[in-house]
Amino acid sequence: NFAKKELEKGDQMIKEADHLMAEAIRTVAGLYKDGILAKPKDYAYPFPDLLTFHDASTPIEQKLFVMFLEHRMRTFQGTFHANPDYALWYGWSAMQMDLTEIRALAEELRKNHKKS
Repeated sequence: NFAKKELEKGDQMIKEADHLMAEAIRTVAGLYKDGILAKPKDYAYPFPDLLTFHDASTPIEQKLFVMFLEHRMRTFQGTFHANPDYALWYGWSAMQMDLTEIRALAEELRKNHKKS
């Protein structure tokens, strides 16, 4: 039926968005693990805590949080409110740009860390 198919499409979109998020999170976690970014003292693990947006001390962490809190949410909202244009342009495409920027920032941080 129509509703079931639409919900399945929405679920698939969220899975795809979560794959992008997972890569971004692992990228930042790798910077903590390798000592390139200092793990905040109140973090239990060397892994980004997506609920500490206001404590993000670096541009790469801030980009990760915006990716999660804003662009992933827009992907979700646009998909489940039957607004594919919004989901694509303000959600999915923005997440793709965020991930590209996170990759580039991580590469730059790694290069600078090797020089020092």
